[in-house]
Amino acid sequence: MHRRTFIVQSMWSLGALAALPLRYVQAATTGKHYYLDSAAGNDAHDGSSQAQAWRSLDRLNKATFGPGDQILFKRGGDYPGMFQPKGSGAVGAPVVVDAYGSGALPHLHADGRGPSTVRLQNVEYWTLRNLEISNQGPQPGPRRTGVHLFHQDFGIAHGILLQGLHIHDVNGVAIKQQGGGSAILVEASGKTRPTRYQGLTIADNTIERSQRDGILFLGAGNRTGGLASGVVVRGNRISEVPGDCILVKGCDGAQVEHNTVSRCGALPRGEAAAGIWPFDCDNTMVQYNEVSDHKAFADGQGYDSDFRCRNTVIQYNYSHDNIGGMALVCNDGRSGGDIGNTGTIVRFNVSINDALRKTDSASLRISGPVDGSQIYNNIIIIPEKPLAGAQVTVFKATSWKGVPNSIAIHDNIVVSPHSPGVEMQLATRTQMGENRIYASNDQAPAARADAQMLDRFKQHRPSLAQVNALVKACFAGGKPVANALELIAKVT
Repeated sequence: MHRRTFIVQSMWSLGALAALPLRYVQAATTGKHYYLDSAAGNDAHDGSSQAQAWRSLDRLNKATFGPGDQILFKRGGDYPGMFQPKGSGAVGAPVVVDAYGSGALPHLHADGRGPSTVRLQNVEYWTLRNLEISNQGPQPGPRRTGVHLFHQDFGIAHGILLQGLHIHDVNGVAIKQQGGGSAILVEASGKTRPTRYQGLTIADNTIERSQRDGILFLGAGNRTGGLASGVVVRGNRISEVPGDCILVKGCDGAQVEHNTVSRCGALPRGEAAAGIWPFDCDNTMVQYNEVSDHKAFADGQGYDSDFRCRNTVIQYNYSHDNIGGMALVCNDGRSGGDIGNTGTIVRFNVSINDALRKTDSASLRISGPVDGSQIYNNIIIIPEKPLAGAQVTVFKATSWKGVPNSIAIHDNIVVSPHSPGVEMQLATRTQMGENRIYASNDQAPAARADAQMLDRFKQHRPSLAQVNALVKACFAGGKPVANALELIAKVT
């Protein structure tokens, strides 16, 4: 590091420490270490060293932790039960839960005997990393979850980080109205004191085989007591989750990025879900994600901007093989008088082989009294549908106790074996302009898509990096470039 940079950063660090209350500065240097070893530990020990490690979660739950403390689970260990810690960290001195030693991640599992395996309740400044977590009971159970963040009448819950966790085999129930289930559940509520999160990060986790949902926010805040801020959901890998894979709710400025969702599986008849979406949020950024193979009975899109969302941006994402389409923008007109859905932007995304239902599906659907959405500079590639006679619809407006208004759809690229349908008749004040359609059955040579290229897209799926590079190359100054079709053919 350059000497001047080092001096400046060192001075800043010292200044930041000086600004903290004395109890926080002391905690950062005096935090204790607690060790758990499920094989050689003993709950009669004091837990202060590897040789004095505790054995069980029951013993751990009796302790109260403070700023700078570390709770270290031995790798390869097996820890049945529920982890429900007490105490909080502080600014610059979180309580850190991590693994030590070598081998497999330490495995914490409630086995259905508790609603969650890890429950952080009314605590703040906690970091959980490098743990394996499951909660599979003999039978599916409602609201079963792996990690539950639960804050009630707490005020602002600061500084929670979930990172590098492997959460799997959580058998909740498949039906939302019966309680559902999730790998990670985020819940803030306040009857006597407004409660919300500030500085919540869920990053680089692997989630597998969770019924019904993956990362589920029941509410990180609300519009009465304040929306959550500083929420980041980044770099998570989610598979075999049939419901809502990432749903953020009650946030302002949430960043949902670089996540991968795949092999979602099916939900029962009547159940609606989507890959990644905000609900009751402002200024959400959904970018650089990949969602594939969503098969929900209803909806089933890769991405969604839902009720009571303002200024959502869905950009640079990859959607493929999702039964309902690339994206949904919706609002229920029965909730009259609230903020509705306004200002959604869907741009710079690539869709391949989405909207797979035989009827009533579209690459992009806008439903209900949605206002001011902009849909532009997307690439939508539609190979021959697997079901004979299936409709090919690219943009579709539908009524939901009201209709879309002031929707702008322009400068998108659509590649299809047939001239696709555009069903925006129900919407009011729609602006359609200069969308470039390449169809293999078109008689104009300049607009004709190569049938062999589309056949290759029946099987071939480029990477997220490839489609991001493609969408950046195919538009200049907000307009499709002249050789866009040639560039699309090369990506195969």
